[in-house]
Amino acid sequence: MNSKKKIQLISEILDRYDDGVCFYCGTILNGDMEADEFDEGYSDDWCPECCESIDPDDDWEDACLNAIDKVIHDEKFKP
Repeated sequence: MNSKKKIQLISEILDRYDDGVCFYCGTILNGDMEADEFDEGYSDDWCPECCESIDPDDDWEDACLNAIDKVIHDEKFKP
């Protein structure tokens, strides 16, 4: 992946970090207690759209940095 595309993806990840939405697909996470998709059986960081979950014991900041690290090192996200 070229550097321009990496910068664009990192920018999108940072926007998703600010919005508190899924890093994989941008959907509102289960933590939105008013969302229709809220499911008490899953953590607040579970995504109802792509079913990815961020370990609730991890910090949101660490999850964001991990996503950026994957982009920098050309690792695939596995939604």
